[in-house]
Amino acid sequence: MKKILFTLLLVAISTAMIGNSFVMIPYSGRTELEKLFSTPDLIVHHYTDSEVFATIKQFDDQSMVMIDEEAFSQNDHYTLVYCPNEEQSEYLSKYKPNALLQSKNYVLIKGPAMPFKNDGTVVIFNKAARLPKLTRDFPVVTEENPVIREMMNQVNMDSLEATVQFMQDYGNRKWDSDNAFACSDWIAGRMEAMGLEVEQQAFYANTWMGSGNAAPNVIGIQRGTKYPDTYVVCGSHFDSFSYYGNCPGADDNASGVASVLESARILTKYEFEYSIIYCAFGCEEMGLIGSGVYASRCAEEDMDIIGYFNNDMNGYLYGDQIHIDCIYPNSVEPIGTYYMNVGNIYYPETPICHVNFTQGDSDHTSFNDNGYMGIYPFEDYQNYSPYIHTPNDLIGNSVNSFAMTQRYCQMNIGCLTEIANPVDMPHFSCNPVTNFIIFEPTGENLSSVLLSWGAPEEGSTGDLIRFDIYRDGVAHATVDNDIYEFIDTISVGAQAEYFIMAAYSDGCEAASDTLIGVGITALDESMDHKISIYPNPVENLLTIEASDLQHVIIYNQMGQLVGILETEGANHPITVSMKAYPAGVYTLQLTTENGIYHRKILLE
Repeated sequence: MKKILFTLLLVAISTAMIGNSFVMIPYSGRTELEKLFSTPDLIVHHYTDSEVFATIKQFDDQSMVMIDEEAFSQNDHYTLVYCPNEEQSEYLSKYKPNALLQSKNYVLIKGPAMPFKNDGTVVIFNKAARLPKLTRDFPVVTEENPVIREMMNQVNMDSLEATVQFMQDYGNRKWDSDNAFACSDWIAGRMEAMGLEVEQQAFYANTWMGSGNAAPNVIGIQRGTKYPDTYVVCGSHFDSFSYYGNCPGADDNASGVASVLESARILTKYEFEYSIIYCAFGCEEMGLIGSGVYASRCAEEDMDIIGYFNNDMNGYLYGDQIHIDCIYPNSVEPIGTYYMNVGNIYYPETPICHVNFTQGDSDHTSFNDNGYMGIYPFEDYQNYSPYIHTPNDLIGNSVNSFAMTQRYCQMNIGCLTEIANPVDMPHFSCNPVTNFIIFEPTGENLSSVLLSWGAPEEGSTGDLIRFDIYRDGVAHATVDNDIYEFIDTISVGAQAEYFIMAAYSDGCEAASDTLIGVGITALDESMDHKISIYPNPVENLLTIEASDLQHVIIYNQMGQLVGILETEGANHPITVSMKAYPAGVYTLQLTTENGIYHRKILLE
């Protein structure tokens, strides 16, 4: 009996010492892929359109290719490096001791590995992948939704360019650099200002460039009103990489971050039934590590994600026509069909096609590997920017078309919102004030600025209730709805930005243009006495006397410009006929060689 127990113990120890093998298994079609995912003792870790990478206890040399007999031993991951067959000899001269498998389009390396070029690596961790289910229904779009079209039309190329320029100015956003951490904080601040629920997800990365804490992912959530626990997600990566010198990363991937932030800027003005998540991932260039950390957590928490829309490199236009190449595996075909459906309805003039890309990868793969459908709209799979991963990935040569970035952002908005479903809200509209003008009369020590404006045009859905005066972006004063001017005081030599907000009874607010008021140097008060305007009140002819009078501008009580009189430096009395104007109070703006003056007159 003791001998039997001893023998069983030896067998158990021997079995425990035999680890799983890491293998590659070719397959064809969805049915075979599903069988592999359901095979007992087989754990799929990553898959492409034709192969799975998995661990298994019983190796079958008829259907499998051995990669590593002791899976994940002495390393926490493998790296799939996209590299064409004709280039592999040169590449493997650097990594031959760790190269485990060569294929037509890639090599598999044990542990961390440098990309062959561009976004050319995928890190495979010892985690089970999940196969996206085909039962998820995407909307079938048959006509434009006017509310969604309104959202799309708000995408601003200047806003997109400002974000790309800001990120480019870091010069370097390498995954663990101070600049990458600063960029993560900046993106989080932008999202917080939009009212999103913001998280910075910290993670550790082991890369060919070293190991350590990576700049954290930034996750912003806009909660749905009806289904807050069901999500549609868009994302981008904010890190950059260069083989030499700086890595400004304008196209790769400030352009994608700009699309995500611009989408959030617009969509946070609206409410949706489903929640929307906006992501900015770190450490993508080292093998999709940041997005993998987040997507894996989503799967572990069993988050209900309808689909993921990736934004990575959308600013380099090759040729004359804006076009979209969609990258995704056949296993998530429904989301690809949906993307093309949205494009055909809203932008039928923009060619969109599904392509197989064997030169790189992006963050959609992290979601596909974790059981979520993800798609990657790409600028051009054959002719993408030749400047990425160099110091020349800059606005101008690498991002050469913000019109294309705008279209990709509009498509991102369309795909998110057709799923998230805008909540029906009462339609409010309101008009801003007209003829907003700033006069600059002066005093002895301080300069007063006179803000004058006219009544808004008709057509607002609510009743006008007040005017709010904003100074330097902050509410400064309020006046009643029948008052059309306000005097503020600023120091001589200082300046302030002003705009007028017209507020209505239905909550709608409309802002005027922003103007700058300047505290100009006080004028010689003696000059003030050399200006004469008479008679006042006036019935018909008004006489103006002033030294070197350049011109006279006449405003009515509503602040509307009603007349201009060029006097060309006159030093003699000027007669102005007021016969054509209705009775009321008018403001005259007199420009002389010594400055600008304002006088009120009463026309009877």
